[in-house]
Amino acid sequence: MSSPPTLPCLFHATRDYSDINRIDSLDIPPAYTHFLERYLEPNLPVLIGPALTAQWRARQQWVCPDTGKPNFDNLREQLCTEKPIQVPVADCQCKDFTDQKRSTMDLKEFLDEWEEHSQSGVPSRTYLKDFHFVKTFPAYGAYETPGIFCDDWMNEFWTRRRDMDDDYRFVYCGGDGTFTPFHADVYRSYSWSANICGVKKWTLFPPNQEHLFQDQLHNTVYDIENVDPVQFPNFHKAKRFTIYQQPGHTLFVPSGWWHQVHNIGDTISINHNWCNGSNLDLLVESMTLDLKEVEREIDHLKEMMDQDEWIETCQKLLLLNSGWDWSTLWNMCSTIRERVKKQQLGEEVSLVTTVGTVLQDGIEVKRIAPSFPPPLVSQQPPLELTLRRVDAVLDFIRSDPSAVWFLQHIKDLKLQ
Repeated sequence: MSSPPTLPCLFHATRDYSDINRIDSLDIPPAYTHFLERYLEPNLPVLIGPALTAQWRARQQWVCPDTGKPNFDNLREQLCTEKPIQVPVADCQCKDFTDQKRSTMDLKEFLDEWEEHSQSGVPSRTYLKDFHFVKTFPAYGAYETPGIFCDDWMNEFWTRRRDMDDDYRFVYCGGDGTFTPFHADVYRSYSWSANICGVKKWTLFPPNQEHLFQDQLHNTVYDIENVDPVQFPNFHKAKRFTIYQQPGHTLFVPSGWWHQVHNIGDTISINHNWCNGSNLDLLVESMTLDLKEVEREIDHLKEMMDQDEWIETCQKLLLLNSGWDWSTLWNMCSTIRERVKKQQLGEEVSLVTTVGTVLQDGIEVKRIAPSFPPPLVSQQPPLELTLRRVDAVLDFIRSDPSAVWFLQHIKDLKLQ
């Protein structure tokens, strides 16, 4: 079926990256309104000084004050219990399709190996990444989300879902030479990354240059420091910015900014992926493009299915490949709309990080990941604007017959 119409211009008529010649660096954390108007709405990155994170437990206890290196003794003592804790790691010297080879490792074994390499000066290849720290240590309190980042719909919604126990709050730990390959963040979300120790070299590429990153078969560059000029003849034309993120500094990475990150020295960082009304249109665009790609890839099977089977199959593959489908987007927007309506009416919205339950195989079990508290009114755009943006997306979904059929008949949702 044809795609629904373009979202109305409740978001941004244009996001112009052509005149950008540098990435701003702020010594003093900005007020929310300044951050909203200067960086969130125009979708521009900014590096913020260490005052934003100075009081964090992670800054004070995970780093040796005399050397600036990780305090491996404290990390082991505070995080390694008698029960082994499996953490996700990547092998930075082994490519696996478009990513690095992933596996799991005992946390204590990782810290021991990392410390040994650090002391001997041996480059690391094992990178602890995408570690759900808050879910693993819900009572630890390593950090507090800065107020300018509290309007975080992804974590507000995901940590309240009844069908899974998940979040987008991560810790990354790696030695000198570990890196994250070239990519744009999940769902084209925002991210913020706070450096606890070490230095990160970021190379960021403004949006709308994706055609320069791909070859004729739509493969994307994997490592920007090792690009085949025959396979990717136009990559050198891409506009880019390089910054070196020092300990304690926090980088805001906007939606759709492709980037690659290299660790210089032993590095620990805390990261969130997040979204809100300021980039909601970009998330919708990302999902619809992903759906079109799924439809293109299996177009040769379409004649073998009836219309309903085709819609359901495409949504299953979309969820498998991209991590979401129409129901994810609908439920997130509906959850946020309900909360914003309460705030608009002056009703109390709980800020307590409750535990709650989650359904697993039809059985209620205790949720591990603490819920992410919703933002204060002062930590988000005008509520009326947020409601108009959410309603625009919900209407956008309602305008697509395929989406409506899927939500009503497969997900049993009432599209009110």
